[in-house]
Amino acid sequence: MKKIALFLLTSFILNTLMLTAHEVKISTYDVLAPFAFRDEQGKLSGVYIEIVKKAVSRMPDYNVSFNVIPWARAKIEAKKGSTFAILPPYFHAHDWLTDTEPKRPYLWPYSLALFTQSDVVICNQKVLSVARTEYPKDFQGLEFVMWRGDGRAGEKFTKMVEEKKIALHLLKDVKSTINFLLSNRADCTVTSKIPFAWQVKQMKKTGEYKKYAKNNVILKEAIVISTNEGYLGYTDINDEENYPYKKDFSIKFDIEIYKMKKNGEIQKIVERFIK
Repeated sequence: MKKIALFLLTSFILNTLMLTAHEVKISTYDVLAPFAFRDEQGKLSGVYIEIVKKAVSRMPDYNVSFNVIPWARAKIEAKKGSTFAILPPYFHAHDWLTDTEPKRPYLWPYSLALFTQSDVVICNQKVLSVARTEYPKDFQGLEFVMWRGDGRAGEKFTKMVEEKKIALHLLKDVKSTINFLLSNRADCTVTSKIPFAWQVKQMKKTGEYKKYAKNNVILKEAIVISTNEGYLGYTDINDEENYPYKKDFSIKFDIEIYKMKKNGEIQKIVERFIK
């Protein structure tokens, strides 16, 4: 009888905790392997996803779920305050601003950095016969392809596109940009280094890389343009009304991320996906 009573009490406590825990929804994408993508079973996974899941699993007041949407839409939702947080933005407090005055960051705060990425320009080798050491100035006159909503190319690049000094094609994901480059329909792309290399490796395994490569296209890294940390970024729009637990969550989340960094857990998660 005592065992039965203890079991019932434990079940009651766990169920009560589950009912009282805040349901936190984070907007993200699934098009940037190995950082955030669908595995062979169709399950959302990746470096950033697993880091967040592990940290939140140690925060008993919260349950986390992921809303997978195009990155451009995730930014819009954060700007409207209709999502609690987005994963994994770079630090954009200086340029992701509200439309109305006084213009201010619509993401704030950012979590502790989760992982450091390198951003590079990858080009068809034929356009690298000319020295291209200053970005984006030395890439004037070329055609670029990138996935829609990706802002890593920077303000100067965007201005050159607006001034028609650089042509830009926008596609749905990294794999599509690789196919576009291999088909000789664009000269270069701006991309996160590891996801691009990961996708190329997968395409070579399946034979897709050879299938799309035409006219002996050889892709090469032209230049590293930046290193950036990926974060969990919280909306700062109507947050007190819609997400009164934001401060508590952000503090507890950072504490868990700090612990995971110190004990090597984040590095182990990274190594599961990046070898």
